[in-house]
Amino acid sequence: MAPTARAATGAASPAAPAIGKGEGGNGKAVAARSVGLDLPALPSLGLAAQGQTRAASCKRLERNVVAVAAGTAGEPAAAPTVANEELTEFLNALKQEWDGIENKFAMTTLAVTVTLVMWSAGGVVSAIDRLPIVPRLMEVVGIGYSGWFAYRYLLFKPDRDAFFAKVMEFYEDIISG
Repeated sequence: MAPTARAATGAASPAAPAIGKGEGGNGKAVAARSVGLDLPALPSLGLAAQGQTRAASCKRLERNVVAVAAGTAGEPAAAPTVANEELTEFLNALKQEWDGIENKFAMTTLAVTVTLVMWSAGGVVSAIDRLPIVPRLMEVVGIGYSGWFAYRYLLFKPDRDAFFAKVMEFYEDIISG
């Protein structure tokens, strides 16, 4: 098998293998060596044995993906309409809330500040996570606290009722004020 020039497969680098016609021009795709490099030939993936080329295989896969994405022929495509209506309702509600805010500068500043704080907190957690023993220690502390919380507030019915009463009281404070 002699080295061939790169085929029109979009291979841009000299290290990319070229795909050429087999000996004798029988139409079967085989992997050829790259021009100027002593790289081993790639396997043909069994497509030549089935009489198919790589392009025909890709077209068949593309056709299957489109058929799966479109659904069956008898079903109406109502899902995108429902999603569009929900998105429109959400955006209208968001616009009404934004129009109802008196101090837009303060709200924008608060949103940017919260975003920066969350980004910084992610960086701090990432830095702590890179330390050798701290992640395991934090994991043990988290498991211990979760166990204590479950024992203190969730295990027995009177404690559970008191916890839910506290949560509802806190919720009412937030909603009313």
